[in-house]
Amino acid sequence: MGSDILDRGMGRSEKALKRKMGGRRPLKRGDFDRLVARAGRDLPGAARREAKKIQKVRSEMDNPRLAARMDPAQLSGSFRRLERAVSHWNPARKRRNMWLNALAGYAFNILLFLVLLAAFLNWQG
Repeated sequence: MGSDILDRGMGRSEKALKRKMGGRRPLKRGDFDRLVARAGRDLPGAARREAKKIQKVRSEMDNPRLAARMDPAQLSGSFRRLERAVSHWNPARKRRNMWLNALAGYAFNILLFLVLLAAFLNWQG
């Protein structure tokens, strides 16, 4: 029962990650671990935490005693939270905000330079 939930959830999560990450860098193949590693810090924090939990459970499924202790409800909840975080993740918006924040910083620095220049010229007469 636990391995069924794990297999179905892995398939859905892989599809969701491929769909979201396929914008600029098309992904045709790759397992869950590779997709999470490739997403890296671009993936929201909640999604990364859930992915680590899922990877831990997957490694514990090899041991029969640890597999028996696995809680299917907790695992399916982890998959739901991961899929929700991935569905709300918008890499294009993140890139756009990065550029806008850089431009705002440059504009502030130029404005500050002009104010200091005006103050200096006013002081010099």
